Amino acid sequence: MIREALRFPLGDPDDRGAAAEALAVGGGLHLLSAFVPVLPLVPVVGYLVRVLGAAGDADDPSRLPSFRSAGSLLRDGLVGSLLAVGFLLVPVVVLAVTFGGAVSGGAGGAGIDPTTPLGYGVTLVGGTVTLLLAVAVVYPLPAVLAAYARADPEAGTLARVRAALSPGRLRRVVSTGRYFYAWTVGAVLVLFGLALAGAGSRPARLVGFFGLFYLEVAAAAAWSRGVGGNR
Repeated sequence: MIREALRFPLGDPDDRGAAAEALAVGGGLHLLSAFVPVLPLVPVVGYLVRVLGAAGDADDPSRLPSFRSAGSLLRDGLVGSLLAVGFLLVPVVVLAVTFGGAVSGGAGGAGIDPTTPLGYGVTLVGGTVTLLLAVAVVYPLPAVLAAYARADPEAGTLARVRAALSPGRLRRVVSTGRYFYAWTVGAVLVLFGLALAGAGSRPARLVGFFGLFYLEVAAAAAWSRGVGGNR
């Protein structure tokens, strides 16, 4: 699965133009997001949603999506972004409450002073719980986005979202060992890409944005295969 996922962003061996175009646009949007926060990443999310819908069948490099059809790309990017924010909202709130209380305690408020052993322990436990909660909450997100991407476009956006959030379907998908393995592979690829984009000198980081996008596409391809075929 790792080999197929890493090969997927390269597209059809006989036509590397589509892969080069996607890499240039996706990496460029990541680069633009360093100057204009958030907005350039919406079409990137839309593209990754397309990958989740296109890469689920047997290894078929010709199914590499493109950034064309801007309207549907932005719509899928907006829906995917809202779903991701919704899934991450709970751990973010827990994290804010935990560290907000610690900071107010250190400032002389009614909270726990983080400089004391008790305060340090509370902050450490709170951060660990938040991390585990974030992993548990984010775990089904690729399956949700893949289901949304594969739903009938004629059904409408809300109907596709409802179908993607079906508890019964999600339980069947995310409880398999195949999905767990694919999710782990994708998560490692994304983390490596983030490290690549944030390390080294400024020129190295500029190149890292394109590497990050490449690994994001590879991660989405792995997650799509973990969900299974389009049928």
